[in-house]
Amino acid sequence: MKVYYIKIESRNEIAIEHDNQLYYLSSLGYNFKDINELIESELDLFSLDYSGGQKVDKDYKILSPIITPSQDIICVGMNYIDHIKEVEKNNEESKYNSDAVYFSKRANKILATEEDIPLNDEITDKLDYEVELAAIISKDCRKVNSTEVNEYIYGFSIFNDISARDLQEKHKQWYCGKSFDGSSVMGPCILINDKYVDYSNLEIKTFINDEIRQNNNTRNMIFSVNDIISDLSEKMTLKKGTIIITGTPSGVGLGYKPPKFLKAGDKIVMSIEKIGEIINYIGY
Repeated sequence: MKVYYIKIESRNEIAIEHDNQLYYLSSLGYNFKDINELIESELDLFSLDYSGGQKVDKDYKILSPIITPSQDIICVGMNYIDHIKEVEKNNEESKYNSDAVYFSKRANKILATEEDIPLNDEITDKLDYEVELAAIISKDCRKVNSTEVNEYIYGFSIFNDISARDLQEKHKQWYCGKSFDGSSVMGPCILINDKYVDYSNLEIKTFINDEIRQNNNTRNMIFSVNDIISDLSEKMTLKKGTIIITGTPSGVGLGYKPPKFLKAGDKIVMSIEKIGEIINYIGY
């Protein structure tokens, strides 16, 4: 089951994909402003009777499932060995860490599939891409054992963690270089966690102008989704609706010799198995 946030005619609607058909959630008697409110409600979408629901049968635009996060996005750095190795090619210092590397990313607005990503050439000459599996927290959690984490995951989405490599280097940390306007893309939906989704074994890919750049599997994460959420919950309360992006594999623009940074007109296609794909162009 998937949940979409869509624009149809002049209104925004939450749409649920059930048995390969989209239904307006509002037609089932549930009116939420957005998916943040839906998550906050803890409504069990699997328990609803969709037989009486109204099907989405008009043209619509897919929006980011969460346009404005309730908090900064939690990020995990250096979570695939192959990505660590490609980054080390540009630095003498080893980037491997025996504990997970956490940082945050601000997103005043998360872009959707089919939206143009701004080139931002006034602030960066080294615009880069990173495909990541995003996990969304379903209910407040604190001190959750890794074996219990599945009960606290609302679902999963695809996230493009757009990064300005020169800003990262200039400011000696990642926050500014990943938080500028237009640096977050998510979608096309949230794959609802039905407790049987094997999120530790999903193919994850990026194509730039039809050239495959990133091609890996979430089973190759150093720290699994369960490890990450359990570890974070030992130190802080993770509020429902929290977005956690879990790291990118090798193949980012920075990793090539010479680097292959994004340029105006580039087409980016990112896919994660069972979730779908997001397609964006770099604007002029």
